[in-house]
Amino acid sequence: MTAQQLKAKHLISSGIEQDIATTELMIQLLSDEKKALETRDISEIERLSQIKTELADKMTESANTRSRLLDALELSNDEAGIVSLFDQTEDKSSMDQWLLLKNNLQSCQDQNLVNSKIASRTRNSLKHLLTIVQGKMDKPNIYNPLGSTSAIVSGNLIGEA
Repeated sequence: MTAQQLKAKHLISSGIEQDIATTELMIQLLSDEKKALETRDISEIERLSQIKTELADKMTESANTRSRLLDALELSNDEAGIVSLFDQTEDKSSMDQWLLLKNNLQSCQDQNLVNSKIASRTRNSLKHLLTIVQGKMDKPNIYNPLGSTSAIVSGNLIGEA
């Protein structure tokens, strides 16, 4: 392995170690965000969203650096390139770190999907409640005796000022 390849491998390995620490923070943050979403703590959700954005930006920057290093070594800019680089050395700990990072990223993705579903469900519930309180329920269309559709004229008006 050339000196340039060794240096690139070292930079990629240290970047992966930093990304592991970042993803572990993100996993905890996503867990905290889930609790905040469940309790509808808006200020906490806003605070966590800011931190989440900063961590995501940091991971994106690290991935871009890794891509540039792989390109400089004329390796493919994907997992195959990482595997190829790490297979050229006897040190298998770098590959173990890469697999840990992949697992952490998958955990982040899974937790973010759950949080997204909670947020979406909450948004839909609040939207529905607001339409009820405002008396603006969508009237369902029904078929009349002539075969055309029309909205039901009675509604669920709770109150009127």
